[in-house]
Amino acid sequence: MKVRTTNASAADLLSAWKRHTRTALAATLEHRHLSAQKHYRHAQQLGLQLLNAEPGDIADDDRVAAFVVAHLNLADAFAAAGQPGSSSECLHEVQQTLMSLLQQGCASPSLSLAIYRHLPQLLAARAGHGAAAPHAAAGVCASTSAFPLTHPASDRQSCLASFESVHSSLH
Repeated sequence: MKVRTTNASAADLLSAWKRHTRTALAATLEHRHLSAQKHYRHAQQLGLQLLNAEPGDIADDDRVAAFVVAHLNLADAFAAAGQPGSSSECLHEVQQTLMSLLQQGCASPSLSLAIYRHLPQLLAARAGHGAAAPHAAAGVCASTSAFPLTHPASDRQSCLASFESVHSSLH
């Protein structure tokens, strides 16, 4: 289900996503957890809009990255605020959305490849959050046992930093 957007509106969505992500990152560094969560949630909504939009001049890889990074950052914000259950739910939600796109066959080949490129970092984050709070993640992880939950990739200090170096339009 693609939302028709003009190239300018897709670019505007990405610009707004970057702005909210940077604001949230600053709030995170200042230990303002509620403010960070608010901005990460907004970035999450913008990421979903980007994922569902016609790509225009925005690469599929960057659209998926925005969606995944928003969820990873929000999950980290929940964990930092002592909300491991919310963190696990957030990671579960992004995995389910991406897996649904792949399983339903509604993703273009380019979008499918982008999803597969970003799954390892998502799965590593799920494993990391699950290891940090195994009881909070147990119920959520049990429902996705058909998907691997671990990956050798690990130490993710900053989702934004790790994705910005790879995705030129996220700068």
